Amino acid sequence: MQRLLAALLLLAACKKSPPRFCDQDLTGVWLNASDKHFAYRFRDHGDVIRGEFLESQEDGGLANPPDPVTFEMHRTSDTLAGVMRSTEATASGRVCPVEFGINLTTCSANHVQAQVEMDVPVADDCKRKTAEDGGDLPPHRTEFVFVRDARHPSGGGETPVAH
Repeated sequence: MQRLLAALLLLAACKKSPPRFCDQDLTGVWLNASDKHFAYRFRDHGDVIRGEFLESQEDGGLANPPDPVTFEMHRTSDTLAGVMRSTEATASGRVCPVEFGINLTTCSANHVQAQVEMDVPVADDCKRKTAEDGGDLPPHRTEFVFVRDARHPSGGGETPVAH
């Protein structure tokens, strides 16, 4: 009886964690399928994926853009979503830090599809503008397909941008 109880306790302790959405390693460089000059280097840490936008050169090299754009996405059992951090100018010309929403909708070993918030209306106090009733304005999202860049399977070898 003690062995049966010990076996049941062991089984309960070894319960598998729930499957995670897009569970493969996304580390590496990904290119926008529509315009391969837009590159994205991701480092997959399991529950968190961090990365940055890069410019893909004609010779296959990768360059940092003048204005950095970074990514941080969190993986759960049913989503991989987070933010793209950049800047946005207000109507008066003030440049503000902004977080754009991003979520992956499909995922495979060599391509992912994402919905990305493309613009954020920002007030002069650098806060998101709201609707007249005080609620959130609906986001303007565009869908993109990213393909794995076989030339840079480990992320391009450059030092990652700190997040």
